[in-house]
Amino acid sequence: MKRIILLVLFLPLLEARAQDLKANEFSISLGYMFEGEVYVWEPNFYGSVGETFLLKAEFDHYFATLNGRFGVGAYYSFSMPWYDGYEEVSVHEIGAVLKARLNAGDNIQIKPGAYFGYRAYGDDAGQGLGINGSVAVQYSVSEKLKPFIELGILSQPTGGNDATDITYSPVFQISAGVTF
Repeated sequence: MKRIILLVLFLPLLEARAQDLKANEFSISLGYMFEGEVYVWEPNFYGSVGETFLLKAEFDHYFATLNGRFGVGAYYSFSMPWYDGYEEVSVHEIGAVLKARLNAGDNIQIKPGAYFGYRAYGDDAGQGLGINGSVAVQYSVSEKLKPFIELGILSQPTGGNDATDITYSPVFQISAGVTF
């Protein structure tokens, strides 16, 4: 009985309401990565990572067979974080995204996403696996202009360079952007 009640309460979130759901969306955002803790295996110490602006571009394709609610896409991000042992270093990240979109009102969508990417650091600081997650709240101003605010986490469970392994646990980020 509890499952039926939960299903009945959840179904209104999935209805189409008055929104025009496009099959393809492109978004660009500017955000901030807060400071987090990085672990450097050799010489076995903890330092800091983050405190930088993030620029991200993303393309998402939503499947019509799933009522336009689930999509896959690709993303690219650029940042210049403080990375212990390397001061500020450039970071390019490219990868894939899995995303859902749920209606929370006539003009509001909630978009949770999971990001999996390859992270390359400049100055021979190495490379890493980026596993990130976010939830965006998007408001439809018009069919073509949809601003959003996004809260998320960035992590690197594996990575490093020829000298050592460098990893960090989830670090918070906040972004604002627009979807076309």
